[in-house]
Amino acid sequence: MSRTVAPLAAFLLSGCLLAFSLVASAVEIRGTRSCSKWTEERRYADSAKELNRVPVLITRSWFLGYLSGRAAASGKDFLKGTDSDSIVLWLDNYCRADPRADLDKAGNDLARELMQLKDIKP
Repeated sequence: MSRTVAPLAAFLLSGCLLAFSLVASAVEIRGTRSCSKWTEERRYADSAKELNRVPVLITRSWFLGYLSGRAAASGKDFLKGTDSDSIVLWLDNYCRADPRADLDKAGNDLARELMQLKDIKP
């Protein structure tokens, strides 16, 4: 019996240590943009040229995907009941207030705000 328990305990301990190291390490976010770039893209998108809207659509999709990924990874459905246009309006306001922030920081702040608003425990 002890021959079975020792390898099992070692396996479980190594899994716990691996999980802890993954949580403790920082994650590099790929594809994010700055708020100042988002605001600039939004300004150009208001022009008559259709091609000027493409960067906004790409960044909007990235941001919504980032939030969806955060919700899925956390198992917390903080996006439920929040429409995409409201999220983009929030992002516009956030970026006007803090143009040096990156969109991943904005996404983290919005996720935290929505969880507080909807009384979802982090």
